[in-house]
Amino acid sequence: MFAQVSVKIAPKIKRYLGDESELDRKKYFNFHSTSNDAEASAFRAEYGVVYGRGFWAPFSDGANRTGTVGVYPNYTPGTNNSAVRTARPVVATEHPGNVYRWDVSKEDAAKWAVEYYLDVSNSVPEFFEPMNEPFVHSDEDQFHGTGSTDQLVREGMADWFGAIGQEVHNTPQLANMKVVGYSSAWPSVELWDFGHWNTRMKMFMDRAGEHMDAFATHLYDGINVTGADSKRSGSNSEAILDLIETYSYAKWGIVKPHAITEYGGIEKGYGDDYSDIRSVQTIRSINHILINLLERQNNMALSIPFIGDKALWHITAANNYQPYGSVLWRPKVLGVPVTANTEWVLTPRIHFFDLWKEVKGNRVYYRTTNPDIQTQAFVDQNKLYVILSNLDEQNEDVTVKLFEGNTDLQSVRIKRLKIYSNSAPVYTDQTQSDADDPFTLIPDETVVLEYTYGSNLEFTNSIMSKKYYTTQHLETINGSKTFNFNGVETGISGGFAKLRMSIGRKHNKSKKPIITLNGNSITMPVNWAGGDQSSRDDFFGMIEVPVPFEYLQDNNEVTVLFPDTEGRISSMILQVETLENQSYVGIGKGKEYEIDVYPTLVDNGWLKIKLKQTGVFNTAELYSLSGLVVKRKNIVPEQSELMINDMDNLSRGVYILKLSGANGDLFTHKLMVN
Repeated sequence: MFAQVSVKIAPKIKRYLGDESELDRKKYFNFHSTSNDAEASAFRAEYGVVYGRGFWAPFSDGANRTGTVGVYPNYTPGTNNSAVRTARPVVATEHPGNVYRWDVSKEDAAKWAVEYYLDVSNSVPEFFEPMNEPFVHSDEDQFHGTGSTDQLVREGMADWFGAIGQEVHNTPQLANMKVVGYSSAWPSVELWDFGHWNTRMKMFMDRAGEHMDAFATHLYDGINVTGADSKRSGSNSEAILDLIETYSYAKWGIVKPHAITEYGGIEKGYGDDYSDIRSVQTIRSINHILINLLERQNNMALSIPFIGDKALWHITAANNYQPYGSVLWRPKVLGVPVTANTEWVLTPRIHFFDLWKEVKGNRVYYRTTNPDIQTQAFVDQNKLYVILSNLDEQNEDVTVKLFEGNTDLQSVRIKRLKIYSNSAPVYTDQTQSDADDPFTLIPDETVVLEYTYGSNLEFTNSIMSKKYYTTQHLETINGSKTFNFNGVETGISGGFAKLRMSIGRKHNKSKKPIITLNGNSITMPVNWAGGDQSSRDDFFGMIEVPVPFEYLQDNNEVTVLFPDTEGRISSMILQVETLENQSYVGIGKGKEYEIDVYPTLVDNGWLKIKLKQTGVFNTAELYSLSGLVVKRKNIVPEQSELMINDMDNLSRGVYILKLSGANGDLFTHKLMVN
């Protein structure tokens, strides 16, 4: 376990991802079902659940009408053919067995799909996913024919997606429908030296991506009660999505959005029969993956956790009358046939929606000293919501520190979900006068804190987060590699920056390269989000590398040199967060840290810094606006005053004073040398 984790929240600094700040709940809090029975309707209304996903679409309907997959009914275009169809908030998808055949025309299939939604169906989905997880079925006999191979079948399936997307986009009446694919079930893109990437997702993007509105990926952790398993939560899922974004940018100059049409955890070792303990395990993963997806809202079309309805189709004698694993409702009495009088009860999966039910508002700035403590923060009028989730496999002590919040705190509501491998989960919801300090989070625990103030929290600053991409990807690790980020906006008021470096390597290879930014050395972190991935054949993950904001220029050169060879740098992304105004340069002003700096206009050859809180900072640096360190002094733990002399040796102009601490504390201050 690392040292106590500090999470710092700035409730008055409004945070933007691209041009989006407000939490778009309809992109995240959804339901893997289109059911509208009594229980489902009440659930949707109470929890604000919008989108669903269902397995019925043109090709299943066509095969049902004609009796043959790939043979489509003849329909005469309707009289209302010119009207733009209203789209329902659902994802329509199908099993590939009802859709694809080797010797069936993709053009005919695309025309039938469009005709179906124009003239046959009385419902148009907002998202059409022509096949669900097609490539995992590409070796099945039903998809093969003369001259086929598994890879040619995958390519043929990709071409179907492309033809359908193109036909839909060429139909003005379906302007409200988006086509997504390919519904990647096992995105282990690093396998076979990224051969999996080349023959699956990259191939799909090359053949069909032009006609896709979003790229569909399914993200699942393995959760094994009897031992370790492979997890995508944290660095692995981040690396997968970063590679998709990078290749999208390289190919089209834009980042097409993600449609995460399923995500969660796959439980192992619990036997075949349903149990509440088994059912709730997936919520560990759903919370972790959701928090990562929240950081991509401006690049998200939607996401759907794998939490379904009653799945009546599964409660049969062949399945010992057991509920399906993903259900939100189960019969109160298990192991008996379902009847009209069956009493239904909620499964523990409802705790996911209980945790997140009230969370809304605009993003605000936060920082955490440990990437294993996932964090989000939102402000809605007089409420501040802080979300914490522990990716670590050990307990973590977490202290939440608020900067520039209101002083009239009325109460703190604390919702916590603890999930255990072999016993019932513990969900608590309590309100008290103040927050606990510190919080001890068990592995995979998620906490939602709701601070209520006597008056509204007013924003006094904004911070804009923007990602910069290169066209480089899958760079072989062999010698020094250079990445260029041009046209970077640094603003005039400072901010924060980090490199998102994703690598795929054998476990015995280094994860700590020498990195420079514009000739300045960057300190590599020793930790990243999630575990060491020891249960996977290779390490494939994204490591966040903080970089001093002062090193940034309009045009930037990053060099990366590993001490060994082999493996790949799959993507390198520069994320820059710029403050709107200089009044909060850094996450804390002087009054939070009780720092006095004078004079602000330096014309007497010296600068004095008074520290009322000793032991917080260990370094003082003075930067020119070009990013050069012109003065540097160490600060010893007991030191309360620091003098920087010989300021008259500096050229006239604006400089940035930066104080840094070992626990991530940062204070910056702009001054003028006259």
